[in-house]
Amino acid sequence: MNTSSEEILYLRIQVFNQEFQAGDYDHPVDLARELEHLANLAWDEVDAMYPPSIKIEP
Repeated sequence: MNTSSEEILYLRIQVFNQEFQAGDYDHPVDLARELEHLANLAWDEVDAMYPPSIKIEP
C-alpha cells in the first residue's frame, strides 16, 4: 500500500481527534505540544505542495 504523506497527516489528525474526545490529554502542555506538532506537519505539507518560487538567503 502506497500511502501519501497527506493521507498520513489526515489519519494522524483523526487519531488526535479521537484521543482528544476520549479525554486522553489531561495536561494543557501535552495538548499544546500535540497541536503544535500537527500544525508543523501541516505546514510541511503546504511547503511541499507550494514551494517558494524565490529563495531568499538571510
